[in-house]
Amino acid sequence: MEGVRVGEIRYHDFRNLAVVELNAGPGVNLIVGPNAQGKTNLLEGLHLLSTGRLLRGSREAQAVRHDQPRAAVEAALQPHGTTVRVNIEPGVRKRALINGLGLPRAADLIGRLPSVSFSSQDLAVVSGEPADRRHLLDTELSQVYPAYLNHFSVYKRALEQRNALLRRAQESHVEDEAFEVWEEQLAHHGAAMRVQRQEWVDGLADLATERHAALGDGEVLSVSYRAADQGELSQSLASNRGHDIHRGSTSVGPHRDDLDIQVAGAEARHFGSQGQQRTAVVAIKLAVLALAERAFGFPPMLLLDDIFSDLDDRRRSHLMDVAFEAGGQVFVTCTEAEQAGAKLLGSAKIFRVKCGRLEEK
Repeated sequence: MEGVRVGEIRYHDFRNLAVVELNAGPGVNLIVGPNAQGKTNLLEGLHLLSTGRLLRGSREAQAVRHDQPRAAVEAALQPHGTTVRVNIEPGVRKRALINGLGLPRAADLIGRLPSVSFSSQDLAVVSGEPADRRHLLDTELSQVYPAYLNHFSVYKRALEQRNALLRRAQESHVEDEAFEVWEEQLAHHGAAMRVQRQEWVDGLADLATERHAALGDGEVLSVSYRAADQGELSQSLASNRGHDIHRGSTSVGPHRDDLDIQVAGAEARHFGSQGQQRTAVVAIKLAVLALAERAFGFPPMLLLDDIFSDLDDRRRSHLMDVAFEAGGQVFVTCTEAEQAGAKLLGSAKIFRVKCGRLEEK
């Protein structure tokens, strides 16, 4: 199956990019320049077109260039020529368009331009909080399975409604029936989420173990899914209702689940060295890439942001070899082109960024 890739990408008042056009090559695209010049912004625009979301932790209003009313990122998808665009305007819900026609939600872009990204923020997959690992699950599963995105969206809305009722119940009585409406949705969609999460993690675990072994540390990586509660979710929600009213939030469900990541039999988050954590993250991301390629039938777009400052030579070289051999479209940012190595330099299309301006070398 022929893969989807981006051709011309246009940025309008996005971060520090006033009017920028990037004519991407079908293979490796190397984006070079000093720090704080706009390299990551270029990748963030691609991430936005792929997922409908900015990079984690970013506020939409901050994505609009200073003193400008709105921002936009647009790209032509190859080989079919479809145009995708996202408009961002402070105080207004961001809008996604396909060939000029608006989509109901920006999240409806998911799956049209599959991508896997890797940056320093992804180190939190191993070293960070459970929310960081759930973010990985929800982001990757939403791209691969449209049904998961639907379950996740409905679950998220029902959770917000139940939590609002819990807080109201701290002040005045709320009838059980009011809770049951939302708990029924949470139980149905939450159970479906857990089934798909479990299946995906089972596939991820084997691949991550293999990729970790290829890095040559001689230690075994294991990844497993850990549910925060057992039994029927509907019963758990009902039995925990009083407790949840007291705390003002929902204590059971997939929004509380986690991944158990161990290296050499010890929990990597608490007992892994920095080197062990970084190796585990590389292995997991390579496994995500392999799973996505298996699901779509072609390698997804790969976004590698400033990995050269976060990984040692061996891990970096292995990651770049896999990226090169995958044969898909790759975008790599770095401060010096030579950091990418001779193999990539020989085939990459190179762009230089300075003060939000782009030139092709």
